Amino acid sequence: MYIVSNGTGEEYSFFCPNTAVYEQLKTLKRGGQFEITKTAKQNGKGIKIDYIIKVLEETKPTAQQRDNYFDIMLASYEDALKIQEKLNGMVDVNRISITLFIARSKLSGSLINS
Repeated sequence: MYIVSNGTGEEYSFFCPNTAVYEQLKTLKRGGQFEITKTAKQNGKGIKIDYIIKVLEETKPTAQQRDNYFDIMLASYEDALKIQEKLNGMVDVNRISITLFIARSKLSGSLINS
């Protein structure tokens, strides 16, 4: 199973339909980007389904994106410290800040679609 996006930020689960697709996808690095196109052709009375997989080039984040990551992480740590203070030290600041960072960076269109 792979978590995929349709390009608008919505995420879906994708189950490999056959071993040929799986063999191509397993060569990708975690977080690698690819484009998959499903095609259907008439083959006599049946329909032949194919999948075309195009691996997309990995791009490095721009300076503005790195600044956005920094700002999001800083805000996440500040909020995690507030949560820890409110709960009298009963929580792990690092875990809360990382959780907040992940959620916020997923929501930030400037990080995903820049």
